Amino acid sequence: MIAYIIRRILYAIPIVIGGVLLTFLLFFIANSPEDMARQALGTHADEAAVQKWVASRGYDVPMFFNPDAKNFGKVTKTMFYQKTARLLAFDLGRSDAAGHRLIGPEIRRRMWPSLCIAVPNFILGLLVNISLSLIVAFCRGTYLDRSATVICVVMMSVSGLFYIIAGQFIFAQWLKIFPISGFDWGGNTIRFVFLPVLIGVFTGIAGGVRFLRTVMVEEVGKDYVRTARAKGLGEKAVMFRHVLKNAMIPILTGMVLTIMFLFMGSLVTESFFGIPGMGAMTMTAINAQDYSVIRSMTYIGSLLFVTGLLLTDIAYTLVDPRVSLGSGGSRSLHGQPSLKEVAVVVSSLAVLVAMAFSIYRVVKYLNGLNLQTRVPIVSNVLAVVAIVAFTGFLIFARGSELWCSAWRQVRRNRVAMVSMVFLIFYGAVGLADGISWRDLKIPEGAPEGTRPVLTEPRSVLDRGFDIPKLAAGEYEEKTYSAPLASHLLTKETTEKEIDGKMVKQRKYKPLKRPYRHLLGTDQTGKDVLYVTFKAVRTGLIIGALPILITVPLAIFFGVSAGFFGGWVDDTIQYLYSTMASIPGILLMACFMILFGRGVPQLVVVMGITGWVGLCRLLRAETLKLREREYVQASTALGVSKFRILTKHIVPNLMHLVLITVVLSFSGRVLSEVMLSYIGIGVGPDTLSWGTMINAARSELGREPIVWWTLVAAFLAMLGLVLPANLFADALRDALDPSLRVRGAGDS
Repeated sequence: MIAYIIRRILYAIPIVIGGVLLTFLLFFIANSPEDMARQALGTHADEAAVQKWVASRGYDVPMFFNPDAKNFGKVTKTMFYQKTARLLAFDLGRSDAAGHRLIGPEIRRRMWPSLCIAVPNFILGLLVNISLSLIVAFCRGTYLDRSATVICVVMMSVSGLFYIIAGQFIFAQWLKIFPISGFDWGGNTIRFVFLPVLIGVFTGIAGGVRFLRTVMVEEVGKDYVRTARAKGLGEKAVMFRHVLKNAMIPILTGMVLTIMFLFMGSLVTESFFGIPGMGAMTMTAINAQDYSVIRSMTYIGSLLFVTGLLLTDIAYTLVDPRVSLGSGGSRSLHGQPSLKEVAVVVSSLAVLVAMAFSIYRVVKYLNGLNLQTRVPIVSNVLAVVAIVAFTGFLIFARGSELWCSAWRQVRRNRVAMVSMVFLIFYGAVGLADGISWRDLKIPEGAPEGTRPVLTEPRSVLDRGFDIPKLAAGEYEEKTYSAPLASHLLTKETTEKEIDGKMVKQRKYKPLKRPYRHLLGTDQTGKDVLYVTFKAVRTGLIIGALPILITVPLAIFFGVSAGFFGGWVDDTIQYLYSTMASIPGILLMACFMILFGRGVPQLVVVMGITGWVGLCRLLRAETLKLREREYVQASTALGVSKFRILTKHIVPNLMHLVLITVVLSFSGRVLSEVMLSYIGIGVGPDTLSWGTMINAARSELGREPIVWWTLVAAFLAMLGLVLPANLFADALRDALDPSLRVRGAGDS
């Protein structure tokens, strides 16, 4: 074991260095220190102020090599050494924000409030989840089991932001049991901590119980459990002494890594509740674009990640004697790729990257030209591509026995069919908002003979919403109005002449469209139902388009690592371990700070950060598939590696790919709300459910309460995510070979 621990520590060093180097390159290759200074000082700062800011933060030296310095100064007097290499000695430096404070003491001060929330949340959440999963697994197949599954799916379909907002409103604002925000040491600590911990435990129940219930059910079906019952052992002893003990490996996998990240805090929770912890510190750094703090958090996150991996492996040996920390590798019997094959793969990747970059440049160039064409190019092309891709998939599925069999099974599931109807409706709304064109119209008040000009593009959704006037803003109200109201929500001051004197009066102003706003209007006077429908397209794009990046990357790297093993496996494992070692939220923050906020940027960064989990899953499955008889027979017959991969390996992985894609779709839709709140989501001018919630959450504290915008966004998200989860479950049961063999049952 000692040799294994030493080897893992040595293996962790390049992972940490890779994570820190990647963060450095993300910031300074695409973002100069002068740009950072202007972002901090404002766009109107003069050159002298910019140079002073750069010099005071130590950004006035070369990046990697200083030719003017002497001896070791050529390396040490560089930006990389001073801002990154010194992290290895835990010299975190100073913040780039105003005050230029030391980061190390700030972290030591802020970690304790984070731990006050994270530790009780972790312990109570683990106990509750394990207890509930044992009860549900014990009652598997009963109404309690099925009801618990449905409740978990519903709870998982709700963004964690709604739980926080609802908890604050009910327990702090309405019942006034706990303070709505703040933190204090001493006797008041429990009062400030109780509500965040309660919400955190409740939020984690759905995912935790669903995962642990699956693990428990798998163990309950094993032979040793049937043997224990045959010997007359009670159910309590079976569940706790056998099932729980043998289910500890998957439990420990998530538990140990969670322990290591406890002191990092929660960005959203600490921000909402005003907890001065590590999460709030990171949130402030993201909003202030403070590279030094983000760099330090990335480094600490990488250290915690690799430490957690090591502790997880050690914990495996403690709970299961069958697990040994040996030095066996993953060398494949199929041999390593030849230099020619490597060259072909590298060339293909280079061509794909060049094509993707070219498409990005073309799209950016076309947007910069602001071409006034009758049909907007980008949005309509995306809509056509979506229609063609869906049609092609249907044609392919009709010719596949696997998909035809899966469809016959799904068709018998009423819940799945109802869910599919909801998904088709959302897809139709998104397409209706994506297909748009401009009209030719003579400007109002123009002299006779004036040539018509192109109007702003309006989509099919706009034109179907009463619309040219509502979409053009001609029927926008002044501010808030309740659903189906006839007047504005608040009174306005008007002057009226009475007996020759001007008298000020407070009265409710009538709406331009009384009783026509089904879900009311928002702060800017826009119809909430219209805004909710317009946000559907954003949700679908964020949920679906990252697939174009994640799936090719995951299939290529996961299959290559599992099939070839050896140095290919080691290289790819290093690559995805380095990516996974960087906290995803920080990697997204770096990307969005550099390239700005917007839907395209969010799609790209979600794709770049989202392939690791699927890659690891496909690697593990490929390790099993490459040892199957039909694969070894193909190798013995001299079939090429490329043909084996494309004809035997990849087709047998597609059910995993599809299931993961469908399940991750709902996760990305929900994450947009969190990212928009943090400040690294879509731009403020983009209509999305996240921006709707951000605009509405502060209005819950006013009188009268403005609740309809928040409820509309909540119901719209639930109407998309819940059917997606239910349909994904039915599709998983239909495509998973083991479940098809077992039939309907414990899934």
